[in-house]
Amino acid sequence: MKLFLTAVLMLCRISMASAENLLIVGEDEIRQAVKEEFVEQGQNQALDLEFFGGQTVFHIENAQKAKILVSGLKQDELQNRFSCNVEIFADGRLYARTEFTGRYYLLGEVWVPSRNIQKGEVIAPEMLKQISIRLNRVKPSFVTEKEQLAGKEAKKLLKEGKIVTDRDIGNQILIKKGDVVTVIYKTDKMQITAKVEALSDGGKGDKIELLNTKSQRTLFGNVVDKDTVEADIQ
Repeated sequence: MKLFLTAVLMLCRISMASAENLLIVGEDEIRQAVKEEFVEQGQNQALDLEFFGGQTVFHIENAQKAKILVSGLKQDELQNRFSCNVEIFADGRLYARTEFTGRYYLLGEVWVPSRNIQKGEVIAPEMLKQISIRLNRVKPSFVTEKEQLAGKEAKKLLKEGKIVTDRDIGNQILIKKGDVVTVIYKTDKMQITAKVEALSDGGKGDKIELLNTKSQRTLFGNVVDKDTVEADIQ
């Protein structure tokens, strides 16, 4: 039993010693070096890179410092593909040479909820944050600008970090169906007011249907505030 324990302890010491003398060059370091070569060639927009296989992790024993040299970078802008040569140097000596191929994606900043926003909440600027996303994933229905999100009302639960679509938000509801509000009729020469009942919900600027409870006639008007709707006399 003693002999077995001694052997295990010796093996542990050897493993620890090996780990202490092991220098690892990983995929993240190689990806960053390739990105820097893109910048050298004039690509100033942030990128995300995807490698098509190949060795992307190197375990170098008994080395103190590693350096990555990227050369021969070629780009296919139609398919967003690239290829390049990568050399790994350990303590000034060439350790490995390999060729990488892959695809690159342009990144852009978009605004998303910084926390879960409940249905019915009005989105405030402090509820938003910026994240990076591949621009090829941005759809026409996405709402990604801070100015387009702030002040809108959530029509469903908006999850933290998830992109918002135009169906997820709307104008803040100021007038609800059944509310009694003031409608203003305007002409070039006069202005008339009356009390009406809202037949639909509406936010500022929305056109809603109204009922004049005295005449029982329906009409449409644009929401001004929570108490007022403006209707033009035709």
